Amino acid sequence: MNGFAEYEALALPALVAGIAGYVLLRWAAVPLLNHALTGLEYLVNVLVAGVLLPEYYWTRAQRRLSGHAAPFAYAYGDAVCAVASAGQRCAGTVLGALREAAGRLGHRGSLCGGLLLAAVLVWSGRS
Repeated sequence: MNGFAEYEALALPALVAGIAGYVLLRWAAVPLLNHALTGLEYLVNVLVAGVLLPEYYWTRAQRRLSGHAAPFAYAYGDAVCAVASAGQRCAGTVLGALREAAGRLGHRGSLCGGLLLAAVLVWSGRS
């Protein structure tokens, strides 16, 4: 086991990861979290539409056959929308808190995050 040669091979990747972590935390985290929140809202809306589509076709067929919708149809739609709304609120709260925390990081905090990322890379590459 050659101690110095082991770390020498990881020096350049660790340096690159540390610099990338610093840049990401200092300047890119807040805009990325803003876009992540919007993207998450779009994703949840698409998933909800996909989950409600079979119920829509079932209700449509019921109305053509009997003239009225199945009694559970509106309850199912309300439940799906309530779960989606709760998920969006929870994710919005978490992403908003992360965005605020990333916005308050200064140069020192971003540098510590980059150094931590580099240390994790060296630690994982060592074993």
